Amino acid sequence: MSMVSALKWFHNWVGFFISITMLIVLTTGVYLGSVDLLKRTDNKGQVFVALTLEQKADTVSRLFERYPSMSTIRFPTEHTPYVQASTRGKAIALDNQLNELSSSSSFDLPFYETAFWLHRNFLIDNGGKYINAWASLAGGIVTLIGIYLWWRVRNGFRLKQSIPKNTRSSSLLKSHIQLGLFISVPLFILCISGFLITYNSLWTGALKQDTTSEQTQTYPVSQQNHWLSQLSNAQQIWPDAELVSVSKPRSKPNKGQQAETDKPQDLVYSIQFDEHQGVWLREADRISMNYQQGTIESVIKHSDRPLSAKIASFVRPLHDGLYMPASYVMLITLVSLIGTLILSFSVVTFYRRTFSRKKAR
Repeated sequence: MSMVSALKWFHNWVGFFISITMLIVLTTGVYLGSVDLLKRTDNKGQVFVALTLEQKADTVSRLFERYPSMSTIRFPTEHTPYVQASTRGKAIALDNQLNELSSSSSFDLPFYETAFWLHRNFLIDNGGKYINAWASLAGGIVTLIGIYLWWRVRNGFRLKQSIPKNTRSSSLLKSHIQLGLFISVPLFILCISGFLITYNSLWTGALKQDTTSEQTQTYPVSQQNHWLSQLSNAQQIWPDAELVSVSKPRSKPNKGQQAETDKPQDLVYSIQFDEHQGVWLREADRISMNYQQGTIESVIKHSDRPLSAKIASFVRPLHDGLYMPASYVMLITLVSLIGTLILSFSVVTFYRRTFSRKKAR
């Protein structure tokens, strides 16, 4: 068997067997992406008015006290012109006077919880997420092979063949090839990033900041337990950046350690900035502040990270649009929709040409 024949066999057979998992992931991805887009287009009837630093400090203080279960406070921006208190799957929108506008939970939406877990693990817990990860990796390899196979016959490319004229196998196959070419790069990124989200130990280490450079830097000490003093000092480090949100630390208490000591853990908050409004990855520049002591523990600007950390920073945002603009969410939702179509075409065509012929014999 020649290399080209082996690649065709792999593309056809492996692609056929992972098509069921990929169809589930892509169709649920269309639903989840559509929900995200609808949320982003809802401005809650607000017009963007920037908050002063004093107002931001007051907002953080009052909302963390009012909503202790919320982990992040976001300030109004041109993209979301309202204050938001949020935690995983839940969000409360407020106006600039902190009057509550709406309270929502993603899992309250029809079919959302089922779609989310189908997308993540096919509703079979940990085993499902690993099946999903390896199917995604295989899907990425199949996509690369498809690009190579198209390159060999690229002279036969016709734009009008992107939309099938009828349900014949030849027409469906041509559409599969042409549409697949258009979405091949973003589809490959979605597949690989999906695999890496499950196996996050492969890349999260790159995000850990090298503290040796931090030890040589001295930052002004803020007033203890005082939001305005601490946010002001953080803003002075990057005076031209927009302070967009403040997040609580995600604590994972160890029961054994908790029994040994009653000492409370320090509250190290993450203060997020947007320095360049035009870039895709938002809230990427962060300052960690010890609230009780008023000391800055780390200053991390995305542009100063090593290349490995910059790439790692994009793993999740590229997959689900976190911290990315609505245009990117629209792109990956469209890719998922087109991917659903071409997978359907390929399944029908492969079944007809492989199994129907055997039955005919």
